[in-house]
Amino acid sequence: MQNEKVIKLINSEYELHPKSQLIDYYKLFFQGAFGPGHIILNKSDARKNLKIELEGSSIFEEQIFQDITYINNYCRVNINVINKGLITFNDFFNAFLSSIQIKHKITFTEWSENWKNIEKQIFKLKIPLANIELQSNQLWKIIKAQKLVSHSEIYHKTYSPHYRLFSAEQLQRIKC
Repeated sequence: MQNEKVIKLINSEYELHPKSQLIDYYKLFFQGAFGPGHIILNKSDARKNLKIELEGSSIFEEQIFQDITYINNYCRVNINVINKGLITFNDFFNAFLSSIQIKHKITFTEWSENWKNIEKQIFKLKIPLANIELQSNQLWKIIKAQKLVSHSEIYHKTYSPHYRLFSAEQLQRIKC
């Protein structure tokens, strides 16, 4: 069952973002496990960063929502929903903040084991990633150092990711 969920999410990401690199898959699954709590250091900075990103961005992906459910039920919500008038800035921001709570917590050791399995599935599916062994070695150094990751440069240039993570409950509550 778990491998089916992993394979489904890998394939979904590949269809939506075929130029994703291994670090982008890692970020996807990490977000599906831990949600947005790791990036919110304080409410004021989080609000300011969202405002700056919204005002400074002119290119957005067409996809409004991306279900990234893995260990927890999360969705990437394109910040452009604010520009489109589907939700107010304050409602968006509050839903984002309210999504911090994690239902199913796992340890770093458990996460590392999960990632080993996910990476194994990516290899089995033969997702076309250049220098995948090198990407894997570099990524494992980051994982062992317990550092946060950003999307790859290729991902940023190709897809212009401007989103925040919402829990399924918050997404249902705001219904944008």
